[in-house]
Parts: sequence; structure tokens; C-alpha cells
Amino acid sequence: ETKGENMADLSKIKALTFDVGGTVFDWRGTIEEELRRLALKQNANLDVPQFATDWRRGMFQELGRVRTGEVPWMNADQLHRSVLDDVLAKHTAIELSDSGRDELNDVWHRLNAWPDAPAVIEKLRCRYMVVVLTVLSWSIVVDCSKHNGISWDGILSCEFLGYYKPDAEAYQKGVSLLRLEPAQAMMIAAHVGDLQAAMAAGLRSAYVHREGESAPIFEVADTAPEWDVNTRDFAELGSQLLA
Repeated sequence: ETKGENMADLSKIKALTFDVGGTVFDWRGTIEEELRRLALKQNANLDVPQFATDWRRGMFQELGRVRTGEVPWMNADQLHRSVLDDVLAKHTAIELSDSGRDELNDVWHRLNAWPDAPAVIEKLRCRYMVVVLTVLSWSIVVDCSKHNGISWDGILSCEFLGYYKPDAEAYQKGVSLLRLEPAQAMMIAAHVGDLQAAMAAGLRSAYVHREGESAPIFEVADTAPEWDVNTRDFAELGSQLLA
């Protein structure tokens, strides 16, 4: 397709809705650094990458049970904390008291941003309404955004929407709160399943590659659709969306 056609496409986009866990914030790098510090303190032989993976994967598995109504509605802080007990039961190399577990759970509130993200997000605000649309708690996003000096036009946490991504209603309700139609919003994420679900809900899509984030956290369709915008990093995302 020609650049002209793509530009015409983007002219209809009024809002960019960002996934942040993994796309903007490097959850793995931050969590692993904290786990290494804990393991060193206890002189423990901990499988740090596996612990981090189990914690995040467990949170999304539990989130799936919230979506189906199997377990009561919880936000990401409650989900992370309940799953942490299971993960510590599996990784017995480190021992933590209840207060120590609460402290470790708080690491999700000081995730470091990928270095290339903040400046581009700021530039995008000149042309678009730039908002977060996340399964993370509102409090996590506020704290992590302040920690990294990122300003958003708004933060939409699924904890308030009554639906969690990847349910279509989560995307549609988020967009309707911005007084827009789904086709006027573009979901930006490093996760294929998130983008597929957003497209199925009527939104446009922008993929931004983040190293280590390609493993699916939501169900992924066999054939990946063509994204409206497909980028290797935030610099490329910015140049394509501001062209």
C-alpha cells in the first residue's frame, strides 16, 4: 500500500489506547532486578527468570477466572498478591513473611519504562488523545507513570470498566468513554493477542516490538492479521504515527 493510503487511514484516528505492562513498562527487567536483590540478600539459588514468568503468567490465568466469573472480581494488585503465594510455594529457595510478600508485590508500582517510550508518548499527545487501556490497576499505572515522568491524557483501567481485556466490551467501553467510535481509536501493544482482540472489537492496531514480549498472554488466532502500523521500536512508532 502506498504511504498516501496509510496517511488517509491515520487521519480518522483520534485516540491512541496504550497497553502498558510490557509495552511501555519493562515489567520483566524491573521484577527480575528486585528478585535478584532478594535472592542475594538470602544467599538463595533462585531461578529468577522462571519466578518472574510464573508470577505474570499466574496473574493472567487468575484474571481469566475473574473474566469467566469463577472467582470474585479483583484488581491486578489483588491478583498479583494472591498468585505470589502460589509462586513462592513453588520456588522455595526464598522465604518471605506476609509483610515481605506485600513489599515484593509493591514492585509492580515502580516498573521502569522502556527507555525509548516516554519521549515518544509525549510527542504523540500533540496530535492524538493518548490514553492507557490496561488490565493493570489504576494505582499501578499512576505510580509507574509518575516514577518514569510520563503524562497521559487519561488512564482507563479495566478494574473500573467491568470487563477485562481481551473481552471486546473492555475495548469498546474504553473507547465510548472517550466519546469515540472504535474505528477512531488505535490500540498500541507489544502483544499479538491484545491487538487481535482490539481489532475484533473494531479498533485499529499498532504493533510495537519489545524484546521478550512476544509470548502470548491472551489466546492468539492461528493467522496473525496485518497490523495497521507495524514497528520495531517507539522511534519508528512515533515517526509512522506523526508522519
